[in-house]
Amino acid sequence: MSSLRRALSRLTTAALTASLITVVPVVDTSATPKPVPAQRASIAIPAVDRAALKGAPRVPSVGTSGDDVVGMTAPLDTQGFRVAGVTWSGDRTDVEAFVRTRDAGTDRWTGWSLLESEAGPDAGTAEAANARGGTQPLITGESDGIQVRVESGGARPGDLQVDLVDPGTSDADADVGSTPPATAQGVQAKPWVHSRASWGADESIRRDEPEYGEVRGAVVHHTAGTNAYTEEEVPQILRGIYDFHVNGRGWNDIGYNVLVDKWGQLWEGRAGGLDKAVIGAHTRGFNDETFGISAMGDYDRAAAPQRMVSSIERFLAWKLGKHHIDPAAMGTINGTWRPTVIGHRDGGETACPGQYLYAKLPEIRTDAKERQGSAFYKPRTTPRTVPYASGGSALTVKTAGEVTWRVRISSEEHGMVSDRSSTRSGDTDLTVTWKGRMPDGEWAPPGEYQVLLSGKDTKTGAWIPSWRDTITVTG
Repeated sequence: MSSLRRALSRLTTAALTASLITVVPVVDTSATPKPVPAQRASIAIPAVDRAALKGAPRVPSVGTSGDDVVGMTAPLDTQGFRVAGVTWSGDRTDVEAFVRTRDAGTDRWTGWSLLESEAGPDAGTAEAANARGGTQPLITGESDGIQVRVESGGARPGDLQVDLVDPGTSDADADVGSTPPATAQGVQAKPWVHSRASWGADESIRRDEPEYGEVRGAVVHHTAGTNAYTEEEVPQILRGIYDFHVNGRGWNDIGYNVLVDKWGQLWEGRAGGLDKAVIGAHTRGFNDETFGISAMGDYDRAAAPQRMVSSIERFLAWKLGKHHIDPAAMGTINGTWRPTVIGHRDGGETACPGQYLYAKLPEIRTDAKERQGSAFYKPRTTPRTVPYASGGSALTVKTAGEVTWRVRISSEEHGMVSDRSSTRSGDTDLTVTWKGRMPDGEWAPPGEYQVLLSGKDTKTGAWIPSWRDTITVTG
């Protein structure tokens, strides 16, 4: 063994010892879902092991970073793990890694998997200030060995390490994989989503409370690694990604707002409420205007199962409808006119969500809109501030489907001042004008007036998500 490899072996042992982490997996014998603490190890990647570089299998392709190898380990014996990722200090995104793992208890090694840099929290935020640079997480089968090759187009990043996560097991993991019958189509029908509690999220490691922005669209992602996971393993994988994002990358919470497995089951990601505009850490520059949905698996290697695609469509229909967004339209997101549903690669230098899932996006947009049924898109009032006795304001909205609509304007002091309703058919633009007067024809006194747009599908009677705004009449 070379002196360099002996040194790396000693460093690896020291890193594992210093982490004070037991290698015995946590086993929860209760069938009731509850938090399961993950077991972690961080192994330093101090240099390029030239012997390992020369003797390792060839990587499948040169990296996009410029193919300068800045870190290389020998094959390492490790604790058991299911999720791995490479991290470094700073905010660089010109780094990527190739990783191969050893199946637990065997001498079988996988081929190389490419892990791209994954920029998470938006720059300038408190969450970004605490973050480390890093790759997307690698999902593996049960593994107890790893080899890592790191490439960069620039200088070697500082504090380079590979993080390994054993998410532990629980008897409850096998009980949460049964999805209730599919819900009816329509924007008002929320799809079934497994809660954070159901997959054993340890809320004690979450770093901060959720923050809220605005939903203007959605970003579709995929995870890296194996597609050969079982239903029982899904909660474990979620716990592993969660721990890597929080303890490996330094993020406040798991980066994605929702995840979907290959059976089409939906899982709550970042805390804060699935119906709300929770700011995630999934696509830098887009987090405060989009939500992120991640397909569990590598869809650069294989086609996404139709059950998974259908669940993505159902969730997009409900979530975007809740925020009055047309999944098949264009909108301004991060200052650019673009589709309201994009892939991660459209917002960053990455191949995510993989060639096969990315090719499905046109179909996903169209089908999500069809699943919405009747809807209100982009309602707004203009102007929202009106000088007394100078005129009124107008509500504009695009309606879709067969809609019976109602617009009411009221105030706490004066009660209802305007109440109008009618029906619309097809995709049409609707404008409802309030002339700024009371029912008796007098000018509306200064104060705040609440606007409520409500409606339902004329054929089915199903309610459409309502919308509220405020008009201020100044003195």
